[in-house]
Amino acid sequence: MDEFSDEQLIEFFINSKKISYFDELVRRHIGKIRAMIYTMVLNDADADELTQEVFLKVVRYIDRFKGKSKFSTWLYKIAINTVKSFFSKRSKSQVDNWAEPPEMLDSKLKPDTCLVESELNGKITKALSSLSPLLRSAITMTCINGLSIQEAADVSGCVTATMYWRVHEARRILKIKLLDKV
Repeated sequence: MDEFSDEQLIEFFINSKKISYFDELVRRHIGKIRAMIYTMVLNDADADELTQEVFLKVVRYIDRFKGKSKFSTWLYKIAINTVKSFFSKRSKSQVDNWAEPPEMLDSKLKPDTCLVESELNGKITKALSSLSPLLRSAITMTCINGLSIQEAADVSGCVTATMYWRVHEARRILKIKLLDKV
């Protein structure tokens, strides 16, 4: 199914209701969506639950996708709104209990290299947790997921200048936090 675009898969799914078309969309996008959500909530269990919630919303409302933007942009918007809703339900603006990132260490690395990598990941995670959800989502979408400033602004429902400021401010804060810890 790699030869089909996202939009074609959506059309096939809507017309035939064959789950294999939707499964392909999930396969293509779940990694990026889950990674983006994780960098915003900084907790594996919450990231897994929210990722599942995003794709449940997508399957429920896929007929509302009109193709005015890329499917990935629409999907990111759903993910961002799901995370915003999550934070408002928990009435927190920051993550208090940050979790260590999952171990993804290369078994060929020396133990001291693994320790340094693990410590650095913890510092980055803690620095990310100090950002507000708006700044965290801006830096996640642009620097981690590779969305353009315009795409990130569209997803967030703000103007491009605001997104530039958010990314700049997030970088400034992260730089301060990470340099203090080095």
